[in-house]
Amino acid sequence: MTRNQDIGKRSEEFVAQFLIRRGCVILARNYSVHNVGEIDIICKYKEKILVIEVKSRSTSMNYGTPEEAVTKSKQNKILHTTAEYCRENKISLDRVSYFVAGVTHDTCGNPVKVQFTPFFD
Repeated sequence: MTRNQDIGKRSEEFVAQFLIRRGCVILARNYSVHNVGEIDIICKYKEKILVIEVKSRSTSMNYGTPEEAVTKSKQNKILHTTAEYCRENKISLDRVSYFVAGVTHDTCGNPVKVQFTPFFD
């Protein structure tokens, strides 16, 4: 596993644990549909389904924000993948909210904070 893959996995685990501590129930992690897309975390909070795309950045690097890394193309893939997940699980799409979990990590790759930003206003 490369350093970036390791940081990505740690960031996803950091976000999952953050959500669980706040009362979310994790429904799926790394849910994928062949030739469509992949969703990092799907969870339930109260009656809402939260679709979370995890992106991480180092505190010492300047590559743009995690939110900027979720392009329109990536958003469309997530939307189509979510539609398939909801169809399979008989969930109404009007219950779904989409977020980017921007994880900041230190120079050693340890997550230090997370900020949630909606995909759509």
